[in-house]
This record gives sequence, C-alpha cells and structure tokens, in this order.
Amino acid sequence: MGFVKLLITTVLTLALSSGFAQKIFQAESAAKASIKVYPVMEPDNADLWVCFVWDESEVVRTGLWMDMQFDHEADVIIFFVDEEKDADLKIWLVDTPEEARWLNQGKRNLLSIKTKPPK
Repeated sequence: MGFVKLLITTVLTLALSSGFAQKIFQAESAAKASIKVYPVMEPDNADLWVCFVWDESEVVRTGLWMDMQFDHEADVIIFFVDEEKDADLKIWLVDTPEEARWLNQGKRNLLSIKTKPPK
C-alpha cells in the first residue's frame, strides 16, 4: 500500500511541476519574450483557453494565468502580438477558471519553459 501512495504522490508532483508556467509577465517587446501570444476572435481558433486569476493560490492548473508585476516573479515572459501568424500560442480569454483548458495539446510544451530570456 505504501508503494501505491508513493507512486501517486510522485505522479501528482511531476504533473504539477511540469507544464505549469502560469505566472506570466508581459514583455515590452517580442525580443524580450519567451512566447508570443495572440488573443483570437473565435474560441475554436485558440490553442488554450485562459482565465486570469488574482491570487497566487489560484494558479493550480494549466490555463489559469496570473499577471506578475516583475519579470523575475514570472514563470514565463509573454508578448501579445498584433498578427495571428506571428504567434507561438493563440489564446481565448474565458470568465471562469473551470473553463480554462487546452484545445491544442501539441502546444503544451510552450508553457513548460522555466528559463527567462536574457535582458
């Protein structure tokens, strides 16, 4: 029984520590960003549905983003682009955390970035 508990704990820890670059900082330019983001006009065109949250304790799963005041506080640095063709990730903003989810699983690796670009 102890092995099963240990296995479940390990799996949950790995799941929570990988792919959860949810604390974001908005860069002033694309050159300073890790990911270029485009907010789409139609929900079905998004890679990820995002809900912005206001407390760090709410950042518990993919798609729940908290806008950080300083770049060193963030897990990932983003830049909002004006053209869809320039984006690495297309997002649709949702109103509730329950709605946040991946639509394009192939883009999940974008939010597992843990390094910040040089200044």
